Amino acid sequence: MSRQMVLITHILHPATVRGFLPASLELGYEVTLVTDCGLAHKQHLVEQSVELPITILECDVFNPLAVIDLLSSHDLSPDMVFSNSDHLQTVTALVAEYFSLPGKNWRRCYSAKNKASMRNRLEKLGLPTPRSELLLPTQSLPTQLSYPVVAKPREGVASMHVRMCQNAEELTEYLKVFRRANPITPVLLEEYMQGDLFTLETLGDGHDLMAVGGFDVTLSEPPDFIEHSAVWNGKNSMRYREQALAQLREFGMHFGVCHSEFIATESGPKLVEINYRSIGDGREFLLDELLPGGWFIPILQLHQGEPLPAFSAPKDQAIIHYLIAEQEGEVVEQTREIQRKQNGVKFSYQPLRKQGETIRLSRSNKDYIGVVTAIASASTDLHSAVEEFCSTLEWRIQA
Repeated sequence: MSRQMVLITHILHPATVRGFLPASLELGYEVTLVTDCGLAHKQHLVEQSVELPITILECDVFNPLAVIDLLSSHDLSPDMVFSNSDHLQTVTALVAEYFSLPGKNWRRCYSAKNKASMRNRLEKLGLPTPRSELLLPTQSLPTQLSYPVVAKPREGVASMHVRMCQNAEELTEYLKVFRRANPITPVLLEEYMQGDLFTLETLGDGHDLMAVGGFDVTLSEPPDFIEHSAVWNGKNSMRYREQALAQLREFGMHFGVCHSEFIATESGPKLVEINYRSIGDGREFLLDELLPGGWFIPILQLHQGEPLPAFSAPKDQAIIHYLIAEQEGEVVEQTREIQRKQNGVKFSYQPLRKQGETIRLSRSNKDYIGVVTAIASASTDLHSAVEEFCSTLEWRIQA
């Protein structure tokens, strides 16, 4: 009898359909994909023109009872329940617990996704955290704020609607624009942390937590926080790794994959946010190529109940660089996908916007129009190689 896996997802996402879905099939599972965007996923599978052991079922995936009811009504008793969606980790943890399967602690999932809850937990545990205040839609602007502050949605993603405000006037204008489109969404106001951003990528089996590595990230100049590029195992991610790992252990991120972001402040690393899922923005595919054991399969094996895999750090260096739209309009020219090895460097270019597609700027990571990855030995000047490669790429946006 074949093993059954339930893959819970929301929108059609590359990490799910190009990463975790093929990995689950490789592990021998029959997959039931549960989503509230069934048509998009069905169209994707049709475009693949391959008969796969995949069933697509639809329900309100943000409601764990709806997911449990759906699986029960189809007489499904899964051997694994998994999701890589930012918004669905708590739901997935509750569904896994219902079926007595390995999974994350739903309370930790909630605390990670809800940034106000994360700040409260860090404070209660005595872990480093900036001052913060939650502003509900019905509340007026606090009068005792210390500026600058970083305003962000309480449960936001991809740096969308994250803005540094230098004074009350800028914050008032931010809230006016934000609430016009998000009238019921709470906003978290945080003390601005001075320093460089780095990430920590971890795996846990419920007993131990392992640091796989991290990225040193280059951001746009404030007031926005768009990620421009990231260097694998850069100086900050190496220097502060053990301190950052200790904070995550104390917070309770003991199972599965986790992508966390820190600021390297003068007093040490401070958590920006915890994303209790795989790293995204193309870096998951870079890790799948860079790490000796791959990225997607080891993550799924943890949800099979297997212990942490033996891990050996890759000897190669890697950079990911994003091409960012600077104006709105129609994409009228775009370099096609490239896979090339040149002077000892393995380059990849993946266009993220199609010719004819219309771009509306969000001042976030959603403004990417393409992504470049490069892998080479430690002796290569990879920064110069990436700069030279990027100069050969062409795209044009017509207003």
